[in-house]
Amino acid sequence: MRKFLKILILTFLGAVTITSCSDDSDGIPGWPWNDNSTEKPDEPDVAEAKPRYIWIDAAANFPDYANSKENIAKDMEKIKAAGFTDIIVDVRPTTGDVLFNTNVVDQVKRMDVWGNSGYSYYERTETWDYLQAFIEEARIQGLKVNASINTFVGGYLCPYNLGHDGVLFRDESKKGWASVANLADGLTNTMDLLDDETDYGAKFFNPANDDVQNFALQLLADLAKYDLDGIILDRCRYDDYGLESDFSDISKQKFEEYIGETVANFPADIMAPGTDEIPSDQPVYF
Repeated sequence: MRKFLKILILTFLGAVTITSCSDDSDGIPGWPWNDNSTEKPDEPDVAEAKPRYIWIDAAANFPDYANSKENIAKDMEKIKAAGFTDIIVDVRPTTGDVLFNTNVVDQVKRMDVWGNSGYSYYERTETWDYLQAFIEEARIQGLKVNASINTFVGGYLCPYNLGHDGVLFRDESKKGWASVANLADGLTNTMDLLDDETDYGAKFFNPANDDVQNFALQLLADLAKYDLDGIILDRCRYDDYGLESDFSDISKQKFEEYIGETVANFPADIMAPGTDEIPSDQPVYF
């Protein structure tokens, strides 16, 4: 890692040096230093201006947009007036359900939101296409549209005893898709960790699972049918258990295929149970 960082820093410094050089023999930059100068800089070409993105989070804005195309239209106008060039619409929040048309997984029907009385559910009663509404109103304003998904989440456990949502909670047969954590008390499917005071939040799939990969690719195929300028893959990673994830049978099998050996003492030959930081004495396959 240290070697990589040194290379990265040197590459960056090299780029700065190159871009800072001037063809002027006297080495004087081509701009006025006098703060009292009346000379104005050239107006930038709009086509060459840097893009300015605004992120439209699903949960934070659910009460505003879930049932109101009018609110979407008004805010697209404000976003354009504020100087933004692109919107990023969150269409697969942490529940793992979606806000665009697909037959792969359910539509988002509710989100837990913060209100005057604390957290509560806000229901979506409309059936029009959420993403398409943003696309249509953004195009009127000349905005580019990007869609973002939480790639490898499959469910969400709400705190405060509010409940849960997502395919991992709806479909018991998908439990094998969930991450398996290498905890101090043994290998544990994260769907068995459902304490809403300590284990609430997103429940992740195991990215090494072929069925999970196919599921995600089908979702992306349907998302790519929209008139989008970009697709952003948020949480395209293993889950929040960090070094403790993933230690499922599938991951073990794929790891052994990759190294061409059998791990006789699993998982200890990779990491001792409960390891949550890099150990000083690293196991043979760490």
